[in-house]
Order: sequence, then structure tokens, then C-alpha cells
Amino acid sequence: MKKILLTSILCASTIFAASDPSKTYNYEVTPFASGILTDSKAGLEKDNYFNAGISLAKNLDDSFIDQLEIAYMRSQSVGYEKTTGNTNINRTFLNAIKRFELTDRLAAYGLAGIGYQDVTQELDKHQDSAVFNYGIGLRYDIPYYGIALKGDVRHLIAVKENQNDIMYTLGLGMPLGKKYKDDQITAKVPETVEEPPRKIFEEKEESLPIRSNDDDNDGVINNLDKCPNTSPGVKVNKDGCVDTMNLNINFDNNSAEIKSMYQNKLSQFANMLKDNKTMTAVIEAHTDSKGSDAYNQTLSDRRAISVVNALKSYGIESSRLRAIGYGETQPIATNETEEGKAQNRRVTALINQ
Repeated sequence: MKKILLTSILCASTIFAASDPSKTYNYEVTPFASGILTDSKAGLEKDNYFNAGISLAKNLDDSFIDQLEIAYMRSQSVGYEKTTGNTNINRTFLNAIKRFELTDRLAAYGLAGIGYQDVTQELDKHQDSAVFNYGIGLRYDIPYYGIALKGDVRHLIAVKENQNDIMYTLGLGMPLGKKYKDDQITAKVPETVEEPPRKIFEEKEESLPIRSNDDDNDGVINNLDKCPNTSPGVKVNKDGCVDTMNLNINFDNNSAEIKSMYQNKLSQFANMLKDNKTMTAVIEAHTDSKGSDAYNQTLSDRRAISVVNALKSYGIESSRLRAIGYGETQPIATNETEEGKAQNRRVTALINQ
């Protein structure tokens, strides 16, 4: 049994190595090994025996609980005290998990749930029983490897004989089932239909009267302005529409956390969107070239979603926002220097009106 579980862990680690254990995924699979300090009333030969298992957790959005977990674990050939007999112990649990972010990579978590233990060879007070468990732990998302190292301590209470065990675990959390970006941001930015170039000044007999009016004062005359209601003072392109705006938000290496120094800029950008109800924004995030292509793609997704969530906290509707990550594919500076890498870890906004 131990060999099978260890082999499963190694295989699963290889499969998910290019992924990222973050909230951008629907599920998390965690193979784990553990030890159990057993209650003396159970009558087992050893007071500390080996246990191993696997869990599948569903990431929850817009909920106080961050994950809902189903876990299975097994202890094999556990000997009884004062007899040659032994037993296998199978336990299943349904747990609720709440995370508490400590840093961008490190988080504490608490869990609680109910389950059932099946004792294949019952003896005295070691019986089949419903089981409660609760515990606390830490998880660390390992950069560039797409896995999270998790460890926790749990209290197990078997209802039938009021048996108390302590379990300590170590596992590898691996993501499964990447979310579509529209699951995070539901709106889609309308596409601009490109019109054919207009003839303005041809031969005298075909020329049109000059219309020099510019009602929205954006510098593009009305008969050339494809966005005639642009807000005053907003920079526009040759068609009179708001183009890409650089929010000038840069991130620390391997981080999707927005630093406090950028809150004023986000507030100003949110106020512009509030003043212009027809505007929508595509938030585009980028990374430097450090790390794998797959990891950087996921990191840029997280950065874009962080900015969108920040704008939502300022009162901007999610229907007006969309998050896109471009990974390392669109550098604006060299990745050979630290200064260039810092410039590439950026966010821009594409405005549509």
C-alpha cells in the first residue's frame, strides 16, 4: 500500500509540474502521508502508526469557505496490543477549509468536518464509528513548480467510543481543471468594426463640405470621430476613441500582490470609469521571462485578476471589466537586466467606449 501511494504521488507531481496551485483552478488534488498518535483505549500495539491518503478539494468562489474537500486515508496492518491480530483502518472525511493569506505564497488554513472510520478487524473498543475532525495547517505555493507544500495537525474524535487521536500530515497540493477567464470576469469587450477609409478632399467636383466641428473636444472632427462622446481630457487615437492606457502598476518578482503605492492610481482610474458609464476596460497583465512559459502565463492571469478585483472594490461592475494575461510574450524592455525585468512585470488597460 505504501509503495502504491508513493508512486501515485511521484506520478501526480510530474503531471501537474507546469501548473500553479492557485485560485485560478477549479480543483486541488493532494496526496499525503501522515502519522497518527492513537488513544490508548484503542488497544493498538503502537501508539504512533503510519497513515496515507489522497484528497480532492473544490475551490469555491464568493463564499466564506474557500474549499470543500473529500478525503480518503488508510492505515494498513496495524497490530493489536497483547495479541497477534491486526487490522486495516479506512477513513473518509468531508471537510470545509478556510484559508488565511499570510504572504503571496504562504497561507494558514483551518479545517473541520465529519467522516467515518471502517475497522476491518474490530476488537474491544476499537470499532467502526462516525468521526469528527478539525485542525490547522500551513501551505506554501512553490514558485515555478506548480505545487503547494501542505502540512497540518488534526484532532480525530471517534464518536462510538469517544476515541481521541491526533494526526499530523504532509502533502503536495496540485491544481486540476483551469478556470476560464470569463468565469472570473463575465463581460466581453465589444469589438470595434473597422470602417473603410473615407475620401475627404478629392477633385473639386467630388469634394464634401468641410465639417470642422469637434463636439467632444478630443481633437478629432465629428465626421472622422468613431467615438463622438469621449470624455474631456482623455487621450484618444486617430479614430477619436480611447486607446490603451498604462496604469503603471508594476509587481515584485513572482508576485501578484498590488502594492499600496498604486491604490491612488487605481482609485483615479475607477473614478474615470464611474464618470463614463459607457466605458469598458480590458486589464492586460505581463511578466518577465524568469520561470517557465506555463508558470508565467498563470502568474500574469493572477496579476490581471488582482487588478480587476481591486477595481471592483472601488465600485466598478464586473460586467465592465475583463482580465487577460499575456505571460512573458509581450516584453517592452530587455529581460537581461533587473531594470528591464521590472518594466515587463506590468499591467495596462485597454479602454473601449
